[in-house]
Amino acid sequence: ARNMAIGLGMTVSDGTIPTNGVQPMATFLFTIPYLITGGDKVTSLIGIHLIAMLAAFAGALAARSLAELLLRPQQAAVFWPWMVAALWFLSPIALMHSMNGLETGVYTLVILLTLLQFARVLALGARERALDRLLLGVSCGLVFFARNDAIFLVAAIFIIWALDEMIRTHAGFRNMLTRLVPPGLLSLAIAAPWLINNKLRFGSIVPISGKSQSLGAEFGQNASLLPAKIFEYLFPMLPIPRHLETLPVATWSFSAIAAVVLSIFVAQLLRRGGPVVRCVFLAYLIHVVAIAIYYGFYFGASHFMSRYLAPAAPLMIIATLSVLLDLGRWILPRRPDALAYAYGIGGLVLATVLVARLLMQGEANQGHIQVVRWVEENVPQNTWIGAPQTGTLGYWHDRTINLDGKVNPAALEARRSDGHVLAYVTASQIDYIVDWASVGVSWIKRPEGGFAEAFDLVLLDEARNLSVLKRRDLRQP
Repeated sequence: ARNMAIGLGMTVSDGTIPTNGVQPMATFLFTIPYLITGGDKVTSLIGIHLIAMLAAFAGALAARSLAELLLRPQQAAVFWPWMVAALWFLSPIALMHSMNGLETGVYTLVILLTLLQFARVLALGARERALDRLLLGVSCGLVFFARNDAIFLVAAIFIIWALDEMIRTHAGFRNMLTRLVPPGLLSLAIAAPWLINNKLRFGSIVPISGKSQSLGAEFGQNASLLPAKIFEYLFPMLPIPRHLETLPVATWSFSAIAAVVLSIFVAQLLRRGGPVVRCVFLAYLIHVVAIAIYYGFYFGASHFMSRYLAPAAPLMIIATLSVLLDLGRWILPRRPDALAYAYGIGGLVLATVLVARLLMQGEANQGHIQVVRWVEENVPQNTWIGAPQTGTLGYWHDRTINLDGKVNPAALEARRSDGHVLAYVTASQIDYIVDWASVGVSWIKRPEGGFAEAFDLVLLDEARNLSVLKRRDLRQP
C-alpha cells in the first residue's frame, strides 16, 4: 500500500519486485493514509488502525443486524443482537485478526453487508427494484475483492437466489435469468480487473500468496485444528491454548460441543425460520463450511487457521446464543434467559480481561519485532536482507527480499522448480538473512545451491527467537 501511494506500484522490496500477493480491497484502503502523509511509515500506521477500527465498529453494527434477522424466529429480545455484536467486537481472537494490518476485519464487514443486502432483496420480493439487485451484485463483487475465497459465498448466494426464484416465487427460468444475470455480470465486472491482472502478470488468477501457502500442503493436514477453531468462535471468550488444540481428548470434546450446538441451531432455524431467514442463513453456512473444508483439508499454513476462519465468528456466536436461549426455555422455564445471560455477560467480562492482558503485553506479543530491532542496530538501510517472513521486517527495512514466495514471484518459482530457495539466495544480492532462530539452525546445514559455502551463522539467540546468517564475501556499501 505504501509503495502504491509513493508511485512504486503494487510492489515490494524497495519497489523492485512486482507482486499480487495481497488482498486488494484492504491494500487499496490502506493507501489512503500514505497518500495523506506522503508515505510516512509511523503516522500512516495510525491511519491504518483508524480504518481497521472503523471497520470493526461497522462490523459490530452489521453483526447486530444479522443477529436480529437470524434470532427473529425465536422472538429474541432486542437486547440479544446487541450482545452478539459486543461479543464479536470484544473477542480477543477476532480483535487480533481485525487489527493486524491484514484484510480480516474489512472482509468480515463486507460479508455481513452482502448477506444483509441479500436479505433485503429477498424480503422486498415483488417490491424490489433493479437497483436493489444491482447493489447486491456490487456487494458480491466487492466481497470477492476483499478476499478471493469469497467465491464460495458469492456462488452460494446466486445458487440459493436462483432456486428461491424458481421454487418459492415461481418466477420461471427465463425471468430468473433476467433478474440474476445483470447483478451476476456486475459482480464479475468488478472482480475481472484483478483476475485479469493476476493471470496476465503472474500466470494464475490465484494470488501468489495463496499459491505459496498451498505449496507442499498435504491433504487434511489442518483438519485436526478445525474443532478447536470452531469452538473458539462458538465461545469467543475462551481461546484455546495451542498445546491443547490437537490433543485427542480435547479434539473429541470440542467436536462434540460444536456438533451439538450447530445441529440444534441449524435444525431449529430451518424449522421455524421464514424463507428470507433460511436463504440468508444457508448462504452464510455454506460459505463457512466451504472455507472450513478448504483450509482444513486442502491448504497449508496451520498457524493461520484461526484467521482464515475468522469470518465465521458472527454466525458461530449467533448459533451459541440461540441454542442457549432455547435450552433455557426447555430446562429453566422460570428463568428462560439465564443460560444466555451467563454466556453473554460472563463472556464480555472474560473477553475484556483477556483483551486488557493482550494490550498490556505490548511489543512482547509481536513475534517479529526483535528481528527489526537487530536490523536497525546492525544493518545499513541500503543493504539487502532476505527472510522467509518479511511482513514486519520488510515494512521497516525497504531493501528486504521475501523468501517464502508469498509476495515474491521469483522465490515462489524457485520453490516450485528446485524445492528450495537456497540457490536463489546464493545468486541474489542478499547479504543477510535475519529471521527466527529455527531458520538459521535449519538453513546453515543445507548444502544446496552452494548456500553453506556462501553464508555463515553469525548469531543464534534462541531466547529472543532470532538468527542471523551473513554472506562470507559481504559486499561493502
